[in-house]
Amino acid sequence: MKTRFVLGEAFAGLRANVTMTVAMIITTAISLALLCSGVLVTDMTARTKQMYFDRVEVMIELDEKTSTEDDNCSSKKCEEVLSTLEGTDGVNSVTFRNRAQNYQHFVDLFEVTDPALVDNTTPESLPAVILVRLEDPTDLSPIAPVRDLKQVTHVTDQADDVNAAAENLDSIRNATFVIAGIQAVAAVLLIANMVQIAAYSRRKEVGIMLMVGASRLFTQAPFVLEAVLATFIGGLLALGGLFLGKQTVLDPALDEIYRSQLIAPIEAADIWLVAPIVIGIGMVFSALTAHITLRLYTRR
Repeated sequence: MKTRFVLGEAFAGLRANVTMTVAMIITTAISLALLCSGVLVTDMTARTKQMYFDRVEVMIELDEKTSTEDDNCSSKKCEEVLSTLEGTDGVNSVTFRNRAQNYQHFVDLFEVTDPALVDNTTPESLPAVILVRLEDPTDLSPIAPVRDLKQVTHVTDQADDVNAAAENLDSIRNATFVIAGIQAVAAVLLIANMVQIAAYSRRKEVGIMLMVGASRLFTQAPFVLEAVLATFIGGLLALGGLFLGKQTVLDPALDEIYRSQLIAPIEAADIWLVAPIVIGIGMVFSALTAHITLRLYTRR
C-alpha cells in the first residue's frame, strides 16, 4: 500500500509540473548521452591506440651499396644489423625486406590512393629495409645499438604518429566530458528546482501527513522518486539517441575509416555495456540531489 501511494504521488508530481519535468528530462538526456559518448570515445581511443601499436614497426633503412647488392641479407653489413637486433632484449621480431620487395610494398600501398606518386617512383629510389617489432612500441632503446652503424642511413619510427592521432581523439573525448559536465550541472539545478516547486505545491499535504505520524522519509520519498523517474526517462531517451546517432550519423560517416581499420569501431554492444551503468549513476545522483534539496528546504 505504501509503495503504491509513493508511486502514485511521484507520477502525480510529474504530471503536475509538466514544463519543468520535460525540461529536466531533456537536459538529463543530453547530459547522459554526452557522458556515455565520452566513455565510448575513451574506450575507442584505447582500442585504436592498441590497434596501431600492434601494427607499429620501426623501419631501418640500409645504405645504397647494401640495397643494391644484397637481396637476402647475406652480406656482413646486413647480418650485423640483424644479429644485433635479434640479440637485443625488447625486440619481438626482425624482418628483412630487399629493394624489390620494398618497392612492391610501396606500390601496394599507394597505387589506388596516389597513382601519380607510384608512376614517378622507381625501385632504385627505395632502399632495402629491416623492419623491427618491439615489445613496447614507445620504447626505442632496443634500436640504439644499430643507429650509429655506417650501413644504417635512417630509422623511421611510427609511434609518434600513433600518439599524435591518439591525442586528437583524447581532445575530442575531453571536450565531450566538459560539455557533459556543464549539462550535468544544469540537470542538477533543474532537479533541485523541480523538487522545491513540488514540495511547495504539496506543503499542506505533507504537513498533514507528518501530523498524523508519517515519517519524514516517507513524505520525502515521492519527491525523490519523481527525480529518479525523470532521470530514468531521460536515460532511455539518451540510449535511443545514441543508437539513432550511431546508425544514421556515425556509421555512414566513418564506414570507410572503419573498413580501412584507421580507428576502432564503436559497436552496439559497447553502448549496451556503457549506457546502463551511466544511467544508473545518473539516477543515484538525481536521488541524492533531491534528498539533499529536501533536507535543506525543510530546514527553512
